[in-house]
Amino acid sequence: MSRIGGAVFRPKDLTKGRRRIIENALNDINPDIKDGVINLLSSWEGAASEQKLKDMVGQESAGLLLDRIEKKTKQDKG
Repeated sequence: MSRIGGAVFRPKDLTKGRRRIIENALNDINPDIKDGVINLLSSWEGAASEQKLKDMVGQESAGLLLDRIEKKTKQDKG
């Protein structure tokens, strides 16, 4: 399990039902980088993966993406 913001996620939960959110957030990025981000989120390993994500898309985009995933997760839970 990994912590993003205040939420705790299992690696496979990061992309489960959120592929559209991820693709929309990354719509202006090279398709190879987008695939790399999706793979990274699928095998999430906490802080190390968060740093890799920031390296791939930049700190601001990474923060926005993780915030969107966290918000969607909270909505799905109730």
